[in-house]
Amino acid sequence: MEPRELESLLNKVGSKYKLVTLFQKRMRELQRGLPRLAESETNNTWEIVSKEIMSSKVDLVMGDEAEQMRKELALREAEENADSDKKGRRSEAKAAEAKS
Repeated sequence: MEPRELESLLNKVGSKYKLVTLFQKRMRELQRGLPRLAESETNNTWEIVSKEIMSSKVDLVMGDEAEQMRKELALREAEENADSDKKGRRSEAKAAEAKS
């Protein structure tokens, strides 16, 4: 990475610690299969994350705000799972009725 690019990333994020943490977390997400948020011609995750940061597609959320977001995400996932379960049971009931 060129010094100018690194300096731009540091200015965008605010600190070395936050930049390293953001890179680590986002690279892990990409390795787990989450979609890219910025277009890139390369498969180099370092360059992909750099573009995502510079285009303000990702940011590091910490502290109480992060905890609140985790709770909201868990609640949303629980609701989605409950809805999926209900739809699955309805489909099973309709299939059973059709066989009767």
